[in-house]
Amino acid sequence: MTEINKYIFFTNIPAPYRISFYNELYKYGFNFEVYYMRDTEADRSWKIDQAAIKHPFYIDHGFYKMIGRFHIHFNPRLLIKLFRAREAEIILGGSWNDINVLILVILKRLGLIKHQLHFWSEANYLTFGAVNDNLFKKVLRKFVYNSSNGAQLSSGKMTEITFEKWGIRGKTFLQLPNAIEEENFQISEKEIAARYNNNTATLLMPVRLLERDKGIINFFKAIGDENIRKGLFLIAGDGPDKEAIQAFIRSHAVEENIKLLGFCQSPEMVSLYKKANILVLPSYSDPSPLTLIEALSMKLPVLVSERCGNHFEAVVNEDNGYLFNPSEPDSIKQAFDSLMRRTGEWKNMGEISGKLYHEKFRKQIVIENFIRAITAFSNS
Repeated sequence: MTEINKYIFFTNIPAPYRISFYNELYKYGFNFEVYYMRDTEADRSWKIDQAAIKHPFYIDHGFYKMIGRFHIHFNPRLLIKLFRAREAEIILGGSWNDINVLILVILKRLGLIKHQLHFWSEANYLTFGAVNDNLFKKVLRKFVYNSSNGAQLSSGKMTEITFEKWGIRGKTFLQLPNAIEEENFQISEKEIAARYNNNTATLLMPVRLLERDKGIINFFKAIGDENIRKGLFLIAGDGPDKEAIQAFIRSHAVEENIKLLGFCQSPEMVSLYKKANILVLPSYSDPSPLTLIEALSMKLPVLVSERCGNHFEAVVNEDNGYLFNPSEPDSIKQAFDSLMRRTGEWKNMGEISGKLYHEKFRKQIVIENFIRAITAFSNS
């Protein structure tokens, strides 16, 4: 059998952590290109230096519009380029309901393209998009995912649970969790020691200011004003609900305890991780947050909503942090209180986080496992 040794990642936009991953993957001699639909999207604030992209790539500028929370892309040029790359396998990193993806799977169904189609998904049945299901979405989703017998690149256990709930069976799952900018997210023992010399608990919340998805106000209401005043909460992110969160802060007179820092680039985030004692992710809806992996790398205890898809791999409840149900105020408060009672153990909990990162999310491990798995699958 002829070996297929060329892959094309077809995805929406370049992001710093993805660029870092692709650059490292290229160093391993993996034969691939990345086709980006666009250089940015309306709700993204990353500043991308294209000179930092060291892997083969092509950035298109097709039709784009954001409607509500949906990003609509249509890239005829990229579709033609994909069609002409006859010896390549395609790894679809865009949403399953993206127009480009729908066109490709229809062409695949009609036999007009012979490429093997793989899907790279952070599927999470607990996100708002998945919860608000209907018959049309269910039928279309099955049509898309069953259009090819390619592999399903998975961020972890949540993807597999979700596919089972969606009734999409017979897929071969190949693990490909998010990999962070590992070269940036480093912390020394001296910096860890300095972190715990601060008498005020510093809790970092790197979230988009969108209450419907991230549950920021919900979290603060659940733990109560007395608990808010026990710490310093640093919220790194921007979004449409900034004014509502500011109004909550003013009405509860906790301006000294909750700080809105706005969007922070990677160097600023690294500094915040070093300063913080705990990572907090209170999300109602969060497919597979990269910030949770960054926190593990920076050896932080974590306080995380069970709606975060990668909690299965990243949180050992009561060992390196606590999980809670964001829809149950008592669950949030109990998890917060339990963690705050263990201040003397935070450093050890952070070490467990670091061990989890080293074992499961280190870029070398992620890439080597991926290359081995996708190559074996393609050649089988």
